[in-house]
Amino acid sequence: MKYINRFSRLISKIVGIEGPYVNLAIYTFISFIIIKFLNKIIIALYFKISKNNKSRFIFVKKVNLIFNIILFINILIIWEEFIVTFITLISFVSAAIAYSLRDTIINFFCGIYIKIAKPFVVEDRIMIDNHIGDVINIQALSFEILEVSSDKDNFQSTGAIVHIPNSKIFSGSLINYVKVFKYVWNEIEVKVPIDSDIKKAKGQLYKIVKNNDVLRKIPTKMTNQLNNNGEYRIYFNKLDPIIYTKVTDKYISLTLRYLVHPKKNRNIESEIWNEILRLYKMNEFELYKDE
Repeated sequence: MKYINRFSRLISKIVGIEGPYVNLAIYTFISFIIIKFLNKIIIALYFKISKNNKSRFIFVKKVNLIFNIILFINILIIWEEFIVTFITLISFVSAAIAYSLRDTIINFFCGIYIKIAKPFVVEDRIMIDNHIGDVINIQALSFEILEVSSDKDNFQSTGAIVHIPNSKIFSGSLINYVKVFKYVWNEIEVKVPIDSDIKKAKGQLYKIVKNNDVLRKIPTKMTNQLNNNGEYRIYFNKLDPIIYTKVTDKYISLTLRYLVHPKKNRNIESEIWNEILRLYKMNEFELYKDE
């Protein structure tokens, strides 16, 4: 304490500021350094214990929030005698500040809404403001997504990170692909000659889906999610894969509809087509050839 007072008097002479403000500023600075140091130490210790990136990410977010709250409370305690003065001063310029920082303020309160209402969380795949991607970070003023191609036949990561202001959740529609259920419906159109054995063709397509290790487990998982959902009134009459038939002048369209995780959609579709082509080359499946 004695050394801090000496240092305070020295700083007062240098900057020409008298009174207790220098002391309080020094105490605030010291508190900031100590709290941030403890914050870094705890994170470093946890990183030695846990090697899981997801656990590390969540832990860092929570620890930073806790220590920021501690720092804020500590500053309030240090400057307690001057809080009323500060509030009075701020009240005179609040209108100008609110106007000049209106976008920042809106984004901040939208960030609070995101934390409380949770329209999406980290790792959710969403579509907002014509951007599709996986949420990788949520901050006080903005959030970031790892962009996914909007091409339905692709739907894979582009590698680009998109920074989106929090206020965008109120300026347009938000689509969350995995908020309630982890699976979405996907359809594949398979064209076969008009004189094909449709019963046989459908049987082969059903067999392909049934033999897929990922797809055959999804209906049961989806049923469990529906049964455990108490927030939304959602139901489906059928969860198993189904094939719809449509006849045209040139061919018969067999539309295979099945549930799949959006992040695995392209890989699963590729596996299905690979199996169809394998059967086609073995003359066990007919495909329509556009002449």
